[in-house]
Amino acid sequence: MDKDRIQKALFKRYLLMLAPAALIFIGWGVYRVLQEPGPLAPPEVIGPIAFIGAVVVALALPLFIRGWFVKKVGESTSVEAKPFLAFESTLLSVALVSPYFAALAYICSTSMFHFGGAFLAALYAAYYYFPTKARVAHEMRLFRVG
Repeated sequence: MDKDRIQKALFKRYLLMLAPAALIFIGWGVYRVLQEPGPLAPPEVIGPIAFIGAVVVALALPLFIRGWFVKKVGESTSVEAKPFLAFESTLLSVALVSPYFAALAYICSTSMFHFGGAFLAALYAAYYYFPTKARVAHEMRLFRVG
C-alpha cells in the first residue's frame, strides 16, 4: 500500500468522523437562532464531563495509543502498511471524538470555560491529526513503513 492510498484512506476516515460533529454544531446553532431551547441536562454536571472528556480523547488517549504502538513495533526493522493504517485510523477515531464532547457542551449550554476548553481540544485534534501527505509521509518514515 503506497502513501497516497494510505493518505486517502485516512482522509476518508477523517471526514467520516468530523462531518457529523460539524453538522451537529450547525444544526444546533440554527435551532438556537430559531427558538430558545431549555437546558437538556444540568450544565454544571455536563460541563466538566465534556471538558475532561474532550481533553482526554484529544490528548491523553492518542499519546497512550502511540506509545503502545511504538512498544509493539519497537524491535522490528520495518512495519507493514496494514498495521500502520490500522494504528493511524485508531488515532483518528479516538482523537476525533473530542468534537462530539464539544458539541455536547454547546448543546447543554455549559459555562464558557468548559465549552471553550472542549472546543479548543476539538480544534487541536482536528488540526493535529489532519492527514496531509507530508504528515503521512513523515509518520511512515518514522515507523519505517515499507
